[in-house]
Amino acid sequence: MDDIIRDNMWDTHIHCLDPVHYPFKPTRSYTPAPAPLEKLVESSIARNIVLVQASVEDGHSALIGHLGRIRSEYPALSVRGIISLDEHWDALTDTNLDTLHELGVRYGRIHGTFGGGPTDITGLNNTIEKFARSYAARKLGWGISAQLPFKTWVLLRSFLCESPEVCQLPVIIDHVGCSSPEVIGSADFGDFITLLQRRSTHVKISSLYRRDESVLNMRPIIQAIATYAPAALLWGSDWPHVDSSYQDINPPPISEAVDARKELLAIQSWLSEEQFMAILVDNPRRVFGS
Repeated sequence: MDDIIRDNMWDTHIHCLDPVHYPFKPTRSYTPAPAPLEKLVESSIARNIVLVQASVEDGHSALIGHLGRIRSEYPALSVRGIISLDEHWDALTDTNLDTLHELGVRYGRIHGTFGGGPTDITGLNNTIEKFARSYAARKLGWGISAQLPFKTWVLLRSFLCESPEVCQLPVIIDHVGCSSPEVIGSADFGDFITLLQRRSTHVKISSLYRRDESVLNMRPIIQAIATYAPAALLWGSDWPHVDSSYQDINPPPISEAVDARKELLAIQSWLSEEQFMAILVDNPRRVFGS
């Protein structure tokens, strides 16, 4: 990679998991291995990072603590945060939200259905509308980030693009919208591209290894997005690459098999220099830089 990209690149999807200091939810669906801040900093290949609150984290204290520590202990890193819209969310006051904004939080995250099962679209619409009316969205300019099944994003297209309440709300679609190679050429994929062309909609190119047995098979999807919605592209490593399907209480260690650098080199080979610069530097700087 060009030194200019390497020095200015963003990783927009990183988790920090420290159950010793911040115990996980007792009701969690899986137990990931610890991935403490020191290991995160050691592993990061980007100087600008976005810390995403994972679904297993109990409340917002871990995100707040880690954002504060990065700012005080690792000043060479620039950090932003995405906070979970969990059961603790409604208890936050405007003053709490101002503090979170000062720490770098810019989006609220919806943890949706992870597989291809049914999603409560009406409930999801209501959650998004409620957030759009919130102090965080109206006064601080925050947006919504979500991991949802591909079909759910297709079903949300009209609502997100046409509803007066939410059509201006920034939206980030996690993990390539949970798409897979077989959607290329389908009507649903056309609708997905239309959603990505909506102003202030972005999609994270992340965890490609989960989308197909070979990340190389995701090439047509990434190239189509880069062609028809180049301003939408972001990249995230998804470190520490947790396996949410692993149900044992003694999880395997952080995966060393997932090589973010190798994945980035593959993505670079699929894109023009301008497109690659946009996904790693220009787009995330516009979305998270202020």
